[in-house]
Amino acid sequence: MTFDHAAPISSFPAGRTVRLCFMGLDDATCARLRELGVREGCDACVMSTGDKCVLGLGAARVALRREVAQGLFATETA
Repeated sequence: MTFDHAAPISSFPAGRTVRLCFMGLDDATCARLRELGVREGCDACVMSTGDKCVLGLGAARVALRREVAQGLFATETA
């Protein structure tokens, strides 16, 4: 997997499907996100951005603080 074009999830517009490449966050936050299904290699739909970033993961929705969303790097899916 290449990270050449990876950008923070918070930089993608609503409605875009992205693939999470890596997490640039502390270990505890990364562990909690993985428990919630947000992990490297997963596809997510960016449902909204702003103070809160909402990701759609299948039937689940995960709301993230902007600071957390800025530490999650993804690429747009084809």
